[in-house]
Amino acid sequence: DVNSDDDFRIGIALSNKKQKEKRANKRPPGVAVKFFSNFYHSDIIIASPLGLKISTTDEGGDGEDSDVDFLTSVEVVLVHQADVMLMQNWDHVAGVMECLNQQPKKSTGIDFSRVRNYLLAGQAARWRQTIYVSRFIDPHLISSFNRNSHSIAGKIKIRRKVPSDEASVCNVLTKVRQIFQRIGCNSIATQGECRLKYFTQTVLPQLIRTKQKHTLIFIPSYFDFIAVRNIMMKHDIASHHFVSVTEYARVSEVSRGRARFLQGRKRIMLYTGRAHFFMRHHIKGAKHLIMFGLPENPEFYPELVNMLTERVKEDDDLTDIDSPVSCLNLFTKYDTQSLERIVGSKHSERMVKSEDKKTFLFSS
Repeated sequence: DVNSDDDFRIGIALSNKKQKEKRANKRPPGVAVKFFSNFYHSDIIIASPLGLKISTTDEGGDGEDSDVDFLTSVEVVLVHQADVMLMQNWDHVAGVMECLNQQPKKSTGIDFSRVRNYLLAGQAARWRQTIYVSRFIDPHLISSFNRNSHSIAGKIKIRRKVPSDEASVCNVLTKVRQIFQRIGCNSIATQGECRLKYFTQTVLPQLIRTKQKHTLIFIPSYFDFIAVRNIMMKHDIASHHFVSVTEYARVSEVSRGRARFLQGRKRIMLYTGRAHFFMRHHIKGAKHLIMFGLPENPEFYPELVNMLTERVKEDDDLTDIDSPVSCLNLFTKYDTQSLERIVGSKHSERMVKSEDKKTFLFSS
């Protein structure tokens, strides 16, 4: 069985092995490794963001008795598989990074004769090496890297451009017209509101007017899902014709919602990005796909589009309904990184900077 627990922390202490007997050919003594050592005596700490968050937070939660002194002398920070941490609570990562290299509050057996001068001067963060490793670039990663990297040696970012033949749109096997609609937005802080306004005023009225069934709406952010769900629940007609599949829903709720969606008793399904990341549901009965936002993981795009099928058996008349499938993707100019991984660097630059054109078509 695979242990999927995201609350773990392991301290590793390294020490030189002692030679018990002297030999003619002296060999290096080697290194002794001790697992699960105390954090204050550890040379390496392997932990999840949630595990470190729990270790640095007091039981009362007020922060007065939080113990973060074992993070004061950290010299190398490796945020490995940061793209996976994005699917968890990124606030845990941000909170842990803020606790690094602070001035200690207690004296826990410190030999002050061995403390470096720059540590006493509060300049430890400028001598720390910070490394972020991710499969793709995301605004949260860039923001965290810029905010927490203060090394005197400078900063460097390594990224690769995505050729058009390696874009994830090339892995779409279903014959479907994929429409990318750019939404006007003047600020990154208001892009969620602009996207929600376009959905409420343009997309949702069309779904209600045409009584379109088997429509899957993919929403990457859970906060956007809450906003869309609230609008659907307040609508007089849409409130009776949608189901939702989230990472917090019970198995029985998910199974019941998927069955009603497949049978056509519910026209619309709201599907979150984290639910697809953790569960990888294959939604049956989807004929129309609306992406409220582009997925961060490029693999999600062909997986979702390939779910679409032209033939769906309705439960009321037991007949196959054969109609063309459709795919609508909403994006703003601030979704450049996600768009680049889906359509390629060359196409994404043209789609974002084009002034006279806001709708783009890809066919497979």
